[in-house]
Amino acid sequence: MKKISVLLAFFLSLSVWSQDLKIGLTLAPTINFNKLETKDADGNWVTDPDGSGGLGWKGGLLGDYQFADNYYLHSGLLIHSKAFNTDNEDMTVTTLEIPLALKLRSQEVADNVHITGFFGGTFDINVAAKQKIGGVEIDALDTINSFGMSFMAGAGAEYDLDFGSVGIGLSYHLGFTDISAYDNKRIIPKHLAIDLVFYF
Repeated sequence: MKKISVLLAFFLSLSVWSQDLKIGLTLAPTINFNKLETKDADGNWVTDPDGSGGLGWKGGLLGDYQFADNYYLHSGLLIHSKAFNTDNEDMTVTTLEIPLALKLRSQEVADNVHITGFFGGTFDINVAAKQKIGGVEIDALDTINSFGMSFMAGAGAEYDLDFGSVGIGLSYHLGFTDISAYDNKRIIPKHLAIDLVFYF
């Protein structure tokens, strides 16, 4: 919470000095496709047929800095809670995501409507993990890696209001790194997000 407050203060202070920076709040339902893979006797990776993805959500702060016509540097700080199933056990991982992307925003395609698109990556910090074993929830943070990176790309639309703008879009996120801390197991995070955004 302290980190989020510091980042909010940073963005707000920048907005005082620069009219080119837009601050936003986002809330996004997510569909996670995380699958557990294990090494067989020959050293090959085999996907767990009983494992499955799950639903989640993310929310937080966004900042779009305009450095040229229709081009923005897109960043922020998001909290992502994602659920999936491994070894027939439910797991929930909470991640701080720091996106860094190039965003494109078109001229008006209709009254106050703009088409948007972005691509880039995220720096991921796994801050909590819970696993249910026999109906009992235990701390599983020591079973996952602390840091990761992901590729992301998305598209959507924004509608300008008198006091800001609202946006909706769809984005896909593909992990470059493994969540699992075990040498004989790996979980590559993947998710689809429905991005809902309000810019001040």
